[in-house]
Amino acid sequence: MSDTNRNLACAKGRAWSVHGVFALLALACLSSGCYSTRTRLPEHAKSVAVPVFANKTYIDDYTRGLETEVTESTRKILLQNGKLRITGRENSDLILEGQINKFDRIILRTDRFGEPAEAQIVIQVGVSVYDVRAAKYLVNGLVVANNQNRVESGSYNLRRGEDENLGRKRAIEDLGRAIAQAVVDF
Repeated sequence: MSDTNRNLACAKGRAWSVHGVFALLALACLSSGCYSTRTRLPEHAKSVAVPVFANKTYIDDYTRGLETEVTESTRKILLQNGKLRITGRENSDLILEGQINKFDRIILRTDRFGEPAEAQIVIQVGVSVYDVRAAKYLVNGLVVANNQNRVESGSYNLRRGEDENLGRKRAIEDLGRAIAQAVVDF
């Protein structure tokens, strides 16, 4: 057997052994319970109330209607998730409160004339989850932003004819996903 063939055979053997180790680790992880489809929410938590978020963007630049759009996006994602039912405040196990603290427009790229070519909208929200039965906060003041899971969230390309409304819509959808994920996995 030539040196080239021997090296190739050794490399294939190492590749199989690496794959085997990963397969065994995955099997051990699944059988031992380190992977679970359950949430970290209390067992009794089946429903959540999501009142309209507070909008504190008036400090820098007030954005009208942002609080209702973010609240509706969060409710929609929680409904799609299916782990919690949306109810009124009186009948809920958890109460999700939010406060929109920041709404920023960031220029990501300029064209050769110095004009904005690509921009991004970043929305930052403070989130609290109150457990009604235990009468305590599960999460208090957690800061969630639309670009924490997806860096490109809320971006729009002005050179392609996209406008700020498209970036705002994308940012709000991603923020709703991030808030729902934070609530379920806190």
